[in-house]
Amino acid sequence: MNFSLKTSSLAIKTILLTGLISSAAAVTNVSASEGDKAGAAKRSDDIEVITITNQRHSFLDENASYAQGKVSEPDLANWLASVPGANINSNGPVTGIAQYRGLYGDRVSATLDGHILIGAGPNAMDTPLSYSTPLIVDSMTVYRGIAPITAGMNTLGGAIDVKMRKAETSNQKNWQSFGDMQAGYRSNNEASTLSSVVNLSKGNKGFMAYGNWQEGDSFESGDNLEVTPTDFDKRQFGFDFRVAGDNSDIGLGYHYTDTNDSGTPALAMDIEYIYSHRLSLDGSLMLGQWQGQWQLGYLDAEHGMTNFHMRANDNPEKYRRNIAIGETWDFKFTVDRSFDFGEITLGLDGYLAEHDSVITNPENAMFELVNFNGVSDDRLGLFAQWQQQFKQTQVQLGVRVKRAQSDAGEVASSMAMMDNMMGGLAKDLRDDFNSSDRDTSETNVDIALNIESQLTDTWSLYAGLGLKNRAPSYQELYLWMPLEATGGLADGNTYIGDINLDSEQAYQLDLGLTYQSKKAMVSPHVFYQRIDDYIQGTALGMDDMSAAMMAQMMSGDDNPLQFTNVDAKLYGMDVNWSYQLSDAFSLSGIASYVRGERRDIDDDLYRIAPLNTQINVSYQSDALLATLNWQLVAKQDKVSLTNDEQETAGYGLLNLDVQYYLGAALTLRGGIDNILDKDYENHLGGYNRVKNADIAVMDRLRGEGASAWAEVTYSF
Repeated sequence: MNFSLKTSSLAIKTILLTGLISSAAAVTNVSASEGDKAGAAKRSDDIEVITITNQRHSFLDENASYAQGKVSEPDLANWLASVPGANINSNGPVTGIAQYRGLYGDRVSATLDGHILIGAGPNAMDTPLSYSTPLIVDSMTVYRGIAPITAGMNTLGGAIDVKMRKAETSNQKNWQSFGDMQAGYRSNNEASTLSSVVNLSKGNKGFMAYGNWQEGDSFESGDNLEVTPTDFDKRQFGFDFRVAGDNSDIGLGYHYTDTNDSGTPALAMDIEYIYSHRLSLDGSLMLGQWQGQWQLGYLDAEHGMTNFHMRANDNPEKYRRNIAIGETWDFKFTVDRSFDFGEITLGLDGYLAEHDSVITNPENAMFELVNFNGVSDDRLGLFAQWQQQFKQTQVQLGVRVKRAQSDAGEVASSMAMMDNMMGGLAKDLRDDFNSSDRDTSETNVDIALNIESQLTDTWSLYAGLGLKNRAPSYQELYLWMPLEATGGLADGNTYIGDINLDSEQAYQLDLGLTYQSKKAMVSPHVFYQRIDDYIQGTALGMDDMSAAMMAQMMSGDDNPLQFTNVDAKLYGMDVNWSYQLSDAFSLSGIASYVRGERRDIDDDLYRIAPLNTQINVSYQSDALLATLNWQLVAKQDKVSLTNDEQETAGYGLLNLDVQYYLGAALTLRGGIDNILDKDYENHLGGYNRVKNADIAVMDRLRGEGASAWAEVTYSF
């Protein structure tokens, strides 16, 4: 199997939409003839994918389509805003959590070059997509519909893979060099960014190095309220070295992420620092008639967070600093071969992760709470996939067997030493956890069937069936003290875990129909999935009164929850479309709707994106591309009573994006977001957790007001 990203013919049709969407994707430049070639070389897991490709050239082609992301935005997750069915749970400017069709967190597989990244923070402040930066991204692939089993370990909620730029070889005797520089500025929060990448090559060897600096202040809403703290300060550096051979190649990469003083107002703490070192080793080889691909990754991350250094806290006794450490090894090996009866892919993948988290008070040397101690979270997968073309119909069937094994060391808290009621409760919770059997294991089977058929020259049909599973996360299992270390849920509630949780099991159905002509394209999908043993916070029972009383005494939480297996369902539809009005003008858009409900009680699921649509009017000439984007979001009144979720009103935003190409080397780009300076509340943006701020505590956080931005890219 060739793991370099190729774009399927259906993905080319989808890019016609995403290319005109504007603000949250990467730059695409794929001509129609190139699309045909890519379609002919379709990768075995390229049924129903959306590929957003980062352009590094500065010319326009009449057949090209364009989608672009702003370098002045610090979060790569924002690219998902242009994908039908996708959205972002934003807890801060650098903490975007991918949502797809109502599911989010580790239910959605988000990988970098196929590497599984497990953040150090127990509250998802360092999400997988935060470990990359736009300039070194070649493309982002979102699997629409039922993600194939080759796409990742946990694909119950879909799969996203980011392909990063790699060192390129030249096969020239003399040294060759090229690269890019980008700079950007955003007015609302005075954000600035500077990025550079350079590639050196000679013969079969290539070396690429990059650096990226991003920083910004807190932004203001449409009614001039400061949303604080939304400052950010992030730097990334790295390199890639690659040696190409006739039948094999090998590459070594290193990536360093340094995030400091970055706000997360929807969470109880802000980022003090995140330091991470990531190594990757990968290659390809021939094993007789089989094509093999292998990769090995290592991530060492340390994450500090506080509730006092970026936000007001007038009670030193309540100062908290959480130091979390995560270490992960990941691996993947696949072989594939074409036979008369189809293409076969076999593979082995997984990761071994360790986590520690300790909470202290810098004003009280005696205070210590060992939140997670020596937690091991190991996952292993074996998979096989078959794909065959039957005239105008392509069939893909995959099966994955996966094993999840977790364990945790004993925990402790200085509160358990106190001779009062709180000390007694802390001691009970500690002793109950330490005396329990913390070694858990789950074996699950995933199955994915995808069928794509070209019915006529203009109509194609897609159908997908899936059985997907997800083993509980370590937070859901081992959170022994009522805290908010919940993987970024950001509902304001404290939680405890349950070591006896079962795996989630989803039965999935997806149907899609695509019409494609020379001028028009429309591709609606409807989907349904029934999830048994869905993991959701529920009210504590009589057996958990110690935890309930502790939550009230520690944080005043009257609604502490425990992770519990319940039954749920999600259903809805999404569509993308485009229409070429003339050689210069075109229309495009997307619309997404999802409904998430409990099946065991009358309640809705938490943090589900409301009905939303985007409509784009684009003008393109030889050197100019301008897009007017209208974003409409409906009210969300289908909210979770269990999570005390608040409703949000609907709103509309108008955005302008203009880019101009000055020859082959220089590109200028700029625009205005939220032109009308609309005041609005993003339903996925969470609640304010910061005292003495312009927005009251537990009120919905506001979205960003009007903001002009500009970027320049120079290629050499």
